[in-house]
Amino acid sequence: GFALAALAVILGALSVEGRDVAKSSWHFGLDWMILDLLLMVAIFVPLELFFPKNNDQTKFHEEWRTDLTYFVISHLFIQFFGIVTQKPAVLFFGWMGLDKLHIWIQGLPFIVALFLAFFTTDLFQYWAHRFFHTRVSLWRFHSIHHSTQNMDWLAGSRTHFIDIFFTRAMTFIPLYILGFSSTVFNVYIIFIAIHAVLIHANTRINFGPLKYIFTTPQYHHWHHCEDPKYYGHNFASIFPFIDMIFGTYYLPGKEWPAGTGVHEAEYPKGFVKQTIYPFTKSPFDTDLKMEERSDR
Repeated sequence: GFALAALAVILGALSVEGRDVAKSSWHFGLDWMILDLLLMVAIFVPLELFFPKNNDQTKFHEEWRTDLTYFVISHLFIQFFGIVTQKPAVLFFGWMGLDKLHIWIQGLPFIVALFLAFFTTDLFQYWAHRFFHTRVSLWRFHSIHHSTQNMDWLAGSRTHFIDIFFTRAMTFIPLYILGFSSTVFNVYIIFIAIHAVLIHANTRINFGPLKYIFTTPQYHHWHHCEDPKYYGHNFASIFPFIDMIFGTYYLPGKEWPAGTGVHEAEYPKGFVKQTIYPFTKSPFDTDLKMEERSDR
């Protein structure tokens, strides 16, 4: 669930630095929703139309209304979720004297600071993401994101709010502690917002050598593969080398997964039912043992 990585952090925040985030307030993000929807449609509808990976997948498949609802709801409450996910960082690290660290970080060359922001957030996100895959109590929520069988630019929006809160709260910790400049923060947010949609998109673009530097649709689609043999791979959101470090990297040449989704459970259709479902019934009776079932 990746577009929301940026969206949850944004909440209140394109102009927020360091511990000033604690002073943020929230309102409905109608303006952000409209602007972001128009931007994503302008970028990704032509991309999927002219360079599709799955030619048989229709633009208005049976799940598109559900995913669009996730997109709308997450944007309307973007500031609320953002401020809530910032609270753990403020609570646990707000007592620390971070001003000198913030000054040092903001004095770094822009490229160095931007890489540091990308790397630290992706490292925290990696372990939060992996944790959601290896604990049934958490996987029941994260599996909603994996339930889609139609990967496209809207699919990344399908993320349960419990998943959003815990994963984005972890992602925000390094942003809060290190206190990046507003320029670095804004570039990070813009990159993540677009990149998160891209890696779920139905596009066959290969990206050449860049696929070894940044995660791509092919790379992330393998993370969504329906075959349990490939569970436990590609948890990184930005940098594949993080998966390489921890032994979870998988990218078999030009091959793509045959299908995506979760075969172990049946999920209800629609936003409301999917939001309630993990609270009323676990999709799984026993531990999926993803680490053991994967081929790594």
